[in-house]
Parts: sequence; C-alpha cells; structure tokens
Amino acid sequence: CTTCSFISLMFVTPTLALLLLLNTAAQAFISGGQRHALTPADDVSIDEHSEKKEGLLQIKSSRRNFLCSSVGGAGAVFGAALTAQPANAAASSVVRVAEWPNLAYLEPICELSLSVSALAKTVGDTSKWPLVLKRLEKFFKGAFLSERNYYTGVAVTYMNEIKYDKSETNEYIKIDKSKRYEAFEACMKNLELLKNDISANESADNVKADAEAAQRALEDWFSYVPSEDVQAVGKLFVRVKSADTDRNGRLDDMELQALSEEDRSVWKKRVDLFGDI
Repeated sequence: CTTCSFISLMFVTPTLALLLLLNTAAQAFISGGQRHALTPADDVSIDEHSEKKEGLLQIKSSRRNFLCSSVGGAGAVFGAALTAQPANAAASSVVRVAEWPNLAYLEPICELSLSVSALAKTVGDTSKWPLVLKRLEKFFKGAFLSERNYYTGVAVTYMNEIKYDKSETNEYIKIDKSKRYEAFEACMKNLELLKNDISANESADNVKADAEAAQRALEDWFSYVPSEDVQAVGKLFVRVKSADTDRNGRLDDMELQALSEEDRSVWKKRVDLFGDI
C-alpha cells in the first residue's frame, strides 16, 4: 500500500521520503507558482525605477532578454559555467539511464542558473543589496505557491521524467534521485541564507559566500545532466531570445517560424508544461 511504501522509504533515506510528497506536489508548484526569474544583474541598471514595475524581472525588457544581457551572452556563460563539470556531465551519477527528459523539462532550470550566476556577481556591489533583498523576498514569498517552490517543482518533474535502465537496481535509483534533490535543495537553502544575511547586514564576505554556495550547488545539480543536454539547452535559450523580436518574453506564431522545427517542438512543449514567461 502507499502508506507502507512511504514508511519503508523513510527507513532508506529521509530525503526520498520527502520526494514522495514532492512528487505529488510538483505539478501544483508548477501550475500555481510564480514564473519570474530571480535576476539582479551586473550590467543592467538596477535602481528604484526598476522596482516600480510588478514582478522580479519586469524592468525594461523581457525576462529572457534581461537574462541574456545581465550575464553578457547567455549561451557562452551557461556553457562555460556548467561544462566545467566532468567531461561527461552525467558521470556524477552511477546509474544507467535509458532515456533522458526532453530539453523542455530542463530549460527553466537553465534560466534559473543564469539568474543565480548573475546574482552571485551582483552581490559584490553592496549598494545593490537592498534591491537584491527585495528580489529574494519575492522569490520566497507565497508559501506553497512561491517561486522557490515553482522551481523545485520543475526540478522534481525533470527527475521524474528520467527513464532508468530496466536492469538498474532500485537502490541505485533511490541514491541517484536523492543526490539530485539534495543538490537542488542546497541551492534553494543557500539563496534563503543569502536573503537572511543581507537582511541582517552580515559581512560582505558572508553574503558573497552564500551566493557562491548557491551557484555551486546548482552546478552540482547540472553535473547529473548529460553535458550534451546542458550545451543544447543553453543554445536553445539563445535562439529563443533571438527569435523574440519584440522582447516581450513570448514567441508568437511569426516569431516561432524563426526557430527550426526541432526547436519549435521543444519550445511549444516547454510552454505547455511551464508557461512561456
């Protein structure tokens, strides 16, 4: 029975017991969570004027355009940051996988990664801490339907879409899922620690360490993803940004035609799953 399975799993690992709950909650997070990315930027003006518009990234351009400009070329930065992992990024995982999820399941985490990287650079300027704090507070605001839980739902959904080899043992699969979840959760916890330390006016060194720890944790999560998928989703992000000619964060029918048939298929699936902004 479900209850017996839950109790049994708790004796294997507390993390996986929590995953049973997150598995059922993931779709609720995605359907009800906020869909703004957490992105203070280093080379995009962040001032009080930008705070007058509702939403974390409703500044002067679309979220996707803002992300690209904020990290100085999303594809290059994303690839350079994440392919510093093992040559075969999935080498961090010991399990045999028969089929990896469609890139549509990975793209929102790509955007989050760019956001966290930009944030890690921004906190070096203490004058921007008040605005960074506002964005972090929005990220965690909303309890069950917070942006934090939205991204957790996306990460759990990606994990649930992994099709393990039929010959793989259940124990190895449990370990693999646990490590993926723990890496993502470490990113979220360090972002929350960053929010709390800025609020408490902790030292610049502590704040910087929090942001870098969040960045490292997300890089660890990506180390369990095939390197070719990491590269492909970064390139997809750039192509979608280029196709978004009116910079509103959405691709209309005309803009979609600028994408290849394969990219259109992935992007439509991503929008169906998680929305387009």
